[in-house]
Amino acid sequence: MRVADWLERYPEKGVAVAPDAELDAAARAMLAEPGCRDVYVVDDHGRVVGHVSFRRLAGLLLAEHRPVHTRRQLLERAIPGSVSDFMEKRFVHARPGEFLDEAIHRHMEFRVEDMPVLDADHRLLGVVKIAEVLRAIIRDADSLGGGPVA
Repeated sequence: MRVADWLERYPEKGVAVAPDAELDAAARAMLAEPGCRDVYVVDDHGRVVGHVSFRRLAGLLLAEHRPVHTRRQLLERAIPGSVSDFMEKRFVHARPGEFLDEAIHRHMEFRVEDMPVLDADHRLLGVVKIAEVLRAIIRDADSLGGGPVA
């Protein structure tokens, strides 16, 4: 199965924000979508230019509640900014024409929960969620007799 086929069967749009979005606005957008674990930063042309994970965003916004701070955390708290200041510019993604198995391999190799699917122009087409892939595999195994998932 190709990634494009997966997105057709299990559509997940993903949450996109502008580079100048404040961190709390990005968090609100993420929390408004059930099961969303990532925010994708898109430029004026709709191209994905960065990524902020749930863990990173929560860590930034909840930093004052930590009993101990690293030097990096102290600097981040002293210099609040927009998502573009804290986004990862390099991140793992899938292409619509590649096989789903290849994307799953990268999911597992890079230990990400969600993987954006980008077209040739780097526009967000959707998201492959590893939890949804696992659900589908378990459903398929159950429908074939309930044996163990291979």
